[in-house]
Amino acid sequence: MNWFLVGLIPPALWSITNHLDKYLLSKYFKGEGVGALMVFSSLIGLFLLPFIYFLNPNIFNISLLNAVLISINGFFYVLAVLPYFYALERDEASIIVPLFQLMTPLSYLLAYFVLGETLTTLQIIAGILVIAGAVGISLETVKGKVIRIKKDVLGLMFLSSLLFTLNFLFFKFFAQKTDFWTTAFWEYVGFAVFALILMVFVRPYRIQFVDVMKKNRIPVIALNGLNELINIVAKVSFNFASLLAPITLIWVVNGTQPFFVFFYGILITLFLPKLGKESLAKEHLIQKILSIIVMGIGTYLLAC
Repeated sequence: MNWFLVGLIPPALWSITNHLDKYLLSKYFKGEGVGALMVFSSLIGLFLLPFIYFLNPNIFNISLLNAVLISINGFFYVLAVLPYFYALERDEASIIVPLFQLMTPLSYLLAYFVLGETLTTLQIIAGILVIAGAVGISLETVKGKVIRIKKDVLGLMFLSSLLFTLNFLFFKFFAQKTDFWTTAFWEYVGFAVFALILMVFVRPYRIQFVDVMKKNRIPVIALNGLNELINIVAKVSFNFASLLAPITLIWVVNGTQPFFVFFYGILITLFLPKLGKESLAKEHLIQKILSIIVMGIGTYLLAC
């Protein structure tokens, strides 16, 4: 099976979910609804458990310790989604998504400090390019003049990227020790458990969740269900691709996601403006394109 073609599936699909996330946040979860959206997204994983069991009835042939550790790794994924949602609430998808390229240099830094792996000069330069592109796209400009760095957005996406990096690394580690579907099953168990913990112990999230379900139950369930289905297919594809090739190469291919998001954003703005609107001002387009190119070059060089 061609790992590159499999690796292209996640960025193409995740780009769709990025725009759906933005639409859901602005339409149904406006204001203080981030927690409610995260809880709902996490609980969706419960519906997948029977299907995974059908595909692999041996999912319970695992030690209790490994099952718990994999479930805890699922916590990392849910925690990573939270700052991403808060960042998406503050800015456009075409600005937020490219910042996920921070995951590539972060994976190298983790390998350096945790595993003692060394960094080459090229890798250091490539990492600087990715960070420079991230800073460039997070600059707030008015009529071509730089006003300030959007520190809140940059900080939120750094945290989200770090947590996603940990989740993907640990998923591959456990999948190699057990198997793909067993790891996926217990990770989704972790999603659901963490969502329930939030519902019980974080009162604002519980209130938001109940309030949204009362007011917009049908459209929220339908759209979020579709969104999570696409997200799940993308995540499964990413995890599967990471078993076919080194995970760093998969991240490099996933570096095409900003281009998909940017392209979808233009199409939505031009033909479906009610679903979302991206700034098409010349200076903003130039800023996004140049920053995405710089980050793309850095990500590519990291794989060389």
